[in-house]
Amino acid sequence: MQIRNPPLKNNILQISKINKTAGRLVLIFCLSVSFCQVSLATHKVYILHGYAGTMMQMDKIYKGLKHEGYVAENYTYPCFTKVIDSIGHDLYLKVKRENYDTVSFVTHSMGALVVRSMYNYIDATYHFPFIFRFVMLAPPNKGTEIADFFSNPALDLILGPNIALMRTDPDSYAYKLPIPTCEVGLIVGIKGKQPWFNPFIKDDNDGTVSIKRAILGNEKEIVTVKSMHILMPLRKKVVTLINRFMKTGSFIKASFN
Repeated sequence: MQIRNPPLKNNILQISKINKTAGRLVLIFCLSVSFCQVSLATHKVYILHGYAGTMMQMDKIYKGLKHEGYVAENYTYPCFTKVIDSIGHDLYLKVKRENYDTVSFVTHSMGALVVRSMYNYIDATYHFPFIFRFVMLAPPNKGTEIADFFSNPALDLILGPNIALMRTDPDSYAYKLPIPTCEVGLIVGIKGKQPWFNPFIKDDNDGTVSIKRAILGNEKEIVTVKSMHILMPLRKKVVTLINRFMKTGSFIKASFN
């Protein structure tokens, strides 16, 4: 019996086809790994109420972000018993421990000062999640006249230790906190034609914080809404603005022609 070897040309063609198939498989594998790495990146939004605030006050914001698909937490803290710096340190430890790839923050009033105080503990030599975006609602970044009025050692037992930290004095705690290095969106309240604004605050205000006292100077965008300070987190318009900034980095609704 005579055994014939396959022609050399056919062998080469078969080997070539195998190499092409293997190459495609390797390419598909590499793309799959790359896609998995991107899709596995994690992000969380921390929501903080203000002085004398509650989780319930921020619930609409929390539900709005959850509806948009964000991992979010309605974070609460003892604003009457702990100083801002201590609360900020607790937040720092929590964010570091949870170890998401990126994090964002939405705060109302004094909550912004808590996040800013957290920056004091972030050390570039140690891993800490990348801070992506930060939306502040009516923050007393440069204090508030209300704190000036109520800042009295005799009232500390009732009002807690943080009122004195929000004075408008340029040497006050609020003034000296670090400036966030991420994208910052600022939502501030104005009186409009409503009768509830505080006449003791000279500039336009929401009854507690004026526009002048809220602005840091590094904001990407600033938007005003007609709202009382305490009711701002409950406004549907505010929830929409927060979702928009978290998604696009802008309060302005994108239009496509």
